[in-house]
Amino acid sequence: MNYSKYILIFIINLLAAIYLLYKVTQLALKWVDVYTKHGSYVEIPNLRYLTLSKSISILNRLGLKYDIDKSYYDPYLENNKIISFFPGAGSHVKQGRFIYIKINIKPNKYCNILPDIMNKNKDIAIKLLHKNNIIIKEIRYIDDINKDKIIKIFYNNKPITYGYIFCPKNNLDGITLIIGKSIQKNNFIIPNVIGMSLKTAISTLKNKFFNIINFYYDYPNSNESAKVYRQSPSPGKTHNKNQTIDLWLSNFYSTKKEIETDSTKKEIETDSTKKEIEKDSTKKEIETDSTKKEIETDSTKKEIETDSTKKEVKKGATKKEEKKEATKEAVKKDDTKKEVKKDATKKEVKKDATKKEMKKDATKKEMKKDATKKEMKKDDTKKEMKKDATKKEMKKNFFNSLNK
Repeated sequence: MNYSKYILIFIINLLAAIYLLYKVTQLALKWVDVYTKHGSYVEIPNLRYLTLSKSISILNRLGLKYDIDKSYYDPYLENNKIISFFPGAGSHVKQGRFIYIKINIKPNKYCNILPDIMNKNKDIAIKLLHKNNIIIKEIRYIDDINKDKIIKIFYNNKPITYGYIFCPKNNLDGITLIIGKSIQKNNFIIPNVIGMSLKTAISTLKNKFFNIINFYYDYPNSNESAKVYRQSPSPGKTHNKNQTIDLWLSNFYSTKKEIETDSTKKEIETDSTKKEIEKDSTKKEIETDSTKKEIETDSTKKEIETDSTKKEVKKGATKKEEKKEATKEAVKKDDTKKEVKKDATKKEVKKDATKKEMKKDATKKEMKKDATKKEMKKDDTKKEMKKDATKKEMKKNFFNSLNK
């Protein structure tokens, strides 16, 4: 039976399937490039000290989204201006990326602002917090060189900085203060003795008051040329002088790194896991530290600028005062003009009233004159009537006398 025909068909089908799979993956990769906008990016501009509306219009023009944080206030910065933003200026991001903006918003009279208490004495810090009506939930002490000074501030398990706004709705739990308590009497910082011989390592440790030292050789026939490739606890940590310090030595110091990685693999793994655990809790701390540095640089810039702008502010204030005085004088002039107009209108009204009264008096006098004239006419007519009557009586008496 001839199977060559079937083998040829199988090979053709396999090649066709591979070609189709190649084309499908190529199209999928192209679609992924288009969907994720591979190779296209937007450069973030500097939004610091811009107003919110202007920064939003810039971000909308670039096709970027934004998330606004209104929980901070800086009294040295104008209201409704950007304090900080993340990612920073000059970063390359894709369109549609969220930009986290921290804006300067003046709180209402019912809200309180976290004062600048970082690296200040705890008594001063607590007085400032009480003065600003901010509740202290808990005070924790840690080993630090800065004794009785504020090292960190937490609110709802999140680090906060100067200018954070507490309103009545969110000022319920209070804040947690992290204060340094200095290093205890028996605790000292462990020096780094890796790469030293046993004698020099022991002498350096004893100079730092560590007297209990255990050392181990990798090979029993090691000589004085052996050097320390590992130490526990690790250098830089605080350690009680009455506790032991372990040293590991080897003649093959050139391969120290390989031996160290093999012997300290578990410690590195545990440290890496600790760092990964702490990354989530300290992610915002790192951001706040970066923003702190930016704020510090900005504060130094502000201090430099404030000196130069104080005069301008004073000039502006004097100009505003002059403008206010000019406006006050103009208002006074307008008021005096209005009062003069009112007085003039009052005088005109009085004149019109006196004119009307004069007219009334004149009309009354004319009426009286007319009445007196009519009365005089009546008196004249009465007198004439009396004269006529007397004449008639005289005539009657005359005729009567003649008749007699």
